[in-house]
Amino acid sequence: MTDATQPFPGIQVGPQTGPLPTVRLKIERNSAHPWVFQKMVEKPSGRVANGGVVDILDRGGKWCARGLYNAHSRITLRVLTSDPTEAIDDAFFARKIGDAVALRRDAVKLDTVTNAYRLVFSEADGLSGLVVDRFGDMIVVEYFAAGMFRLRQSIHKALEGLYPGSQFYWFAEDHVAKQESFDCHAPPAPKPGVITEHGLKFRVAPGSKHITGF
Repeated sequence: MTDATQPFPGIQVGPQTGPLPTVRLKIERNSAHPWVFQKMVEKPSGRVANGGVVDILDRGGKWCARGLYNAHSRITLRVLTSDPTEAIDDAFFARKIGDAVALRRDAVKLDTVTNAYRLVFSEADGLSGLVVDRFGDMIVVEYFAAGMFRLRQSIHKALEGLYPGSQFYWFAEDHVAKQESFDCHAPPAPKPGVITEHGLKFRVAPGSKHITGF
């Protein structure tokens, strides 16, 4: 049985290595929104792994972005960067998650009023398909995209670096995993805990409630 108190044991899947496959759009890339729907994407000429990282070309064949591909999902592409020099690797996730945490800690100063808040808010933090919440010394990771689940090794490594000694729990809602066509086996749910917010104490139970436990 997996020990939920250990940070993400047995994870083997990491960033894709070697040349990236390309996926071409039927449209010009004029939007800054990270979602690209299935009807806007040409079927790749070769095999592309669902959840894999791809280079995205616009209708004219010009490179326009890099992101996650999933032929099974209505959201076929999730754009992660428009910088052709930026790889989607350990350093990418360390930087993006680090920036998200710094916003909460340093700019909004949430640590002065609570020990529980959302660390990563999917598209709002440039990480479409990923949500991370902090509940005291418990970090809860929720996957909404096959691509983010595929890159979980890099995600977990970044979180462990920012919150050493924390407990970790991860999961995906059944309907999301079915829609995105990936299989996430969550560890046993951790014991309920207590968080503090503006001087008030709340009981939290990750793994037993809707969303992430609070």
